[in-house]
Amino acid sequence: MTPSAEDRFNTEVIKLLLQVAWSDRSLTHAEHLVIFGLGRSWNVPELELQELLKTLKAGGALPEPDLAVLRTRPDDVLEAARALAVSDGRVADAEKELIARVQARLNDSQA
Repeated sequence: MTPSAEDRFNTEVIKLLLQVAWSDRSLTHAEHLVIFGLGRSWNVPELELQELLKTLKAGGALPEPDLAVLRTRPDDVLEAARALAVSDGRVADAEKELIARVQARLNDSQA
């Protein structure tokens, strides 16, 4: 079955959230729960969600999210990224910097 546009968008947001969570080289339990819960509630394919989390835990390179897909709803993307960043009660400088870079890339229609 081919994923819907909504399912694809949600999967790309999860990929971005993993990068935000790992930008400070620490995945807190709260961040893990948020990502896992969102992935499940957004119908991200279970196998893909598990593989992404497994790659992160193993220290592997995370896949880049598809910016073309994320640009379709930049406000939703940034809201999710900011919510994840505060989920553990603190926002690391690396998380702030990554969110700022993502915001710039989402607003850059030529990238």
